[in-house]
Amino acid sequence: MKFTDNFIKNLQAESDWLEKIEATGLGVRVTPSGNKSWFYRFTLNGKRSKMSLGGYPAISLKEARELLFQAQKLKENGINPIEHNKHEKLKQQNTIELIIRTWYEGYIEKNRKQPLQIKQQINADIIPLLGDKNPEQLHPRDITKALDTIVNRGSRVHANKVLSTLKQAFNYAVSRGDMSSNPAAGIRARDIGGLEKPRERYLTPDEIKSLWHFLDGSNSKISQSICTALKIILLTGVRSGEILLATWDEIDFEHALWTIPANHNKNGLVMKIPLNTFTKNLFIDLRNQSASNFIISNFKTGEALSDKAIAKAVKRIQERVAIPQWTTHDLRRTFATLMGEILCIDPVVIEKCLGHKMPKIMATYNKNEMLPQRKDALDQWARYIENLLEGIEHEPYGSTNIDDSNCLGGR
Repeated sequence: MKFTDNFIKNLQAESDWLEKIEATGLGVRVTPSGNKSWFYRFTLNGKRSKMSLGGYPAISLKEARELLFQAQKLKENGINPIEHNKHEKLKQQNTIELIIRTWYEGYIEKNRKQPLQIKQQINADIIPLLGDKNPEQLHPRDITKALDTIVNRGSRVHANKVLSTLKQAFNYAVSRGDMSSNPAAGIRARDIGGLEKPRERYLTPDEIKSLWHFLDGSNSKISQSICTALKIILLTGVRSGEILLATWDEIDFEHALWTIPANHNKNGLVMKIPLNTFTKNLFIDLRNQSASNFIISNFKTGEALSDKAIAKAVKRIQERVAIPQWTTHDLRRTFATLMGEILCIDPVVIEKCLGHKMPKIMATYNKNEMLPQRKDALDQWARYIENLLEGIEHEPYGSTNIDDSNCLGGR
């Protein structure tokens, strides 16, 4: 028997399903309701199988023969056409979004101390720009075009960070067999966002005074909690992410101590920050305004703000504050630089205040947190800021001073 169009068109089932097969292995199935579909019956490695080829008339007899021919070629090469089709469908369903989210859930959430920073990149940039693409059809040019979109909005450094994220995610996918190669491997950061030079910017005493008065005024047009957060960063040297993730149970008002847990710290360390009266009062002001468990929170929802919230607020006030280009992280650099230059605080104490890891040998054998010295240094810094705001000229003081003759403002 060889099928013809008329034969298939007029074929009818009675009380049960009807199947007709021609010598090639092409078959047609008819249900009692009249629905017709194609199949291919074959034997491979001694096992009989039946493969669906689609419905009639959506798949014509001619098209069914073409599908049959493709399946027969696979069979002749020892490939099971049913398994081959399943694999091809999975490949078509696979997307960059699936690759990225698998990496995030399988690796980042389990191994990164601050996974939310990566999650924001994924949701804000990677999924919108590349998410619907097939991994095996993704080329370096697709990636560079996506990264150029980020560069063109003025975020060169961020574009390099996204490139780094893509490289890591694709390496993970290759190691698991989800991708055959890493299409981002050969793309250099210098060709995307350019080489990143370490920033040296820190605020001068006059700029600190101008910024503080600006934050106290009515022209800032940013939330009071963000204004206070910027002051706390300047007074304590913490990272913006540490204050944005902070919850009230980290603050011990009775003992004037802020304990930052390891999972909120970039270096995975528990960080203890003594709170002087000036800084403590800022936290009290925030507590009086807050109904959330987060110290800095969304006013409407009570949830934590995004890790870019403070940076975005700083960007909005750049022109109005009338201070040459600066970033949130420059406040941390200001804290460290002026504590050394003006207050002559021991560099080791400053590093401890910043929560930096000590060199490997020192970190292995010296577990001293230097809490008394850090408390004294933070007290000096707070007094310096208070005096600066009141126009009182600075004179060096304090037990953690090193040789004042080497410091700006030394006796």
